[in-house]
Amino acid sequence: MNNSIVLVLPTVMVIATAIAVLLADLVFERRPRVLAWVAAGGLVVAASVAAGQWVVWRGGHSYWRIFTGSLVIGSRKNVYGFDHMIKLDTYGLFFTVLFCAIGVLTVLLSDEYLAQHRIRAGEFYLLLLLAISGMVCMAISADLIALLVSFELMSLPSYVLAGVLRRDLRSGEAAIKYFVNGAFASAVLAFGLALVYGATGETGYSAIHRALAGSDPRNAMLLVAFVLVATGFGFKIAAVPFHGWAPDVYEGAPTPVTAFMSVGIKAGAFAGFLRIAVALIPASQGLTDVLIILAVLTMVVGNVLALPQRNLKRLLAYSSIAHAGYLLLGLVALGRSHDPNGASAVLFYLAAYAFMNLGAFGVLVLIRNRRPFSYTLDELAGMGRTMPLTAFAMMLFMLSLTGIPPLAGFWGKFYLFTAVIDAHLTWLAVVAVVMSAVSAFYYLRVVWYLYFREAEPAAGEHELLATDGGISSATAVAVLGVLAVGLYPSPIIAAAQGAARVIFKA
Repeated sequence: MNNSIVLVLPTVMVIATAIAVLLADLVFERRPRVLAWVAAGGLVVAASVAAGQWVVWRGGHSYWRIFTGSLVIGSRKNVYGFDHMIKLDTYGLFFTVLFCAIGVLTVLLSDEYLAQHRIRAGEFYLLLLLAISGMVCMAISADLIALLVSFELMSLPSYVLAGVLRRDLRSGEAAIKYFVNGAFASAVLAFGLALVYGATGETGYSAIHRALAGSDPRNAMLLVAFVLVATGFGFKIAAVPFHGWAPDVYEGAPTPVTAFMSVGIKAGAFAGFLRIAVALIPASQGLTDVLIILAVLTMVVGNVLALPQRNLKRLLAYSSIAHAGYLLLGLVALGRSHDPNGASAVLFYLAAYAFMNLGAFGVLVLIRNRRPFSYTLDELAGMGRTMPLTAFAMMLFMLSLTGIPPLAGFWGKFYLFTAVIDAHLTWLAVVAVVMSAVSAFYYLRVVWYLYFREAEPAAGEHELLATDGGISSATAVAVLGVLAVGLYPSPIIAAAQGAARVIFKA
């Protein structure tokens, strides 16, 4: 087997699963649940292979060597493939497992939803798997060209997924808005990457880092290039002032797609952004200042605009914007301290955030499957009595997003804010803490509606519109994840630290 193919084996498996879903759709067109099992099973296998590669990369001795190429990755050195365009390391493997887990939960959330809305399951899972393959490629890219191709592979299927409800005008509007903003982001990113190449004459991250090692820290061309790169990624993560598309797209897109975009696309963008930031940030004094401005604006605007929201999907959209601001703090810490703490904080927070936000959207899908529901706060009234388990799950997710211990969100924010303080930016950590306090108002308001607001007579009655085994399973996994990471965060923290260290090594 070609060495380069061995390095991208999990990615190959995700793409092979997409092809398998496409072929299975021809045979099991009337049995969409089979397609869900094929998609979820392929992602589980891909994640298992990535975990095995992690074991081998760390020097472990196991049967995984048979499948993951012990002769290629049986050491702790970084291993490159495809003419140094991709790199196998624990950073890429961490994100591969995370992306596959997000994909499996999205498949579980989507199964009954697709049947209820008469969406072709084969097309949906094919697009989802292609987007995940782009996300994985973003994480393992070690070259500007590979980064740009991966960015497009991640983006294009997500535009179609946003408009997959073809008879719904809001879904079509969401797809058009997402596509127009995404196309602009891709063009800006490509221009920024071209300027990076112009400033260094290199496309490989390691070569760029070496070329910039002795450069002028006030290099104007490099600063412009980084601003353009940050703008391109800023659209994907919905950072302010590039966030305008997010509330409308989140509201109009199918709810499982919204859940996937809020955690998967965001995590994919951060995986690519973090890689290239490590190569660029130490070379200029102004790059960290750009990130500070972005972080503060994103935290403040996201939290303040979430306060008046009555639609839950729009509320979670502005919440997602605010969390992008928190995540940018990790890049700020990285730029100031030049150590892995900021990067590992980002990785840990993304893992915790995946459980929290996917779980919150899972609750919305679950309610919509059981009764007529237009995603408004008022419709949650009295749910603590009529749907106690669902209400309890939603309460956990809201408390975790707020950052209340001992849930996963608390450790995520604690780790990020500590990294910022260690980088001697205490004032920025204070701003983040204040914004977290502001967010408590709209998160706890959801809890108040669940338990302390009386439901209207009709709202308390509900009828099971469709089976919801997959949705319940995904929500239960998210609840367990929030509790497990909150009560015992050490394994994820250790994995994040081990993954973050390697991106500082050529």
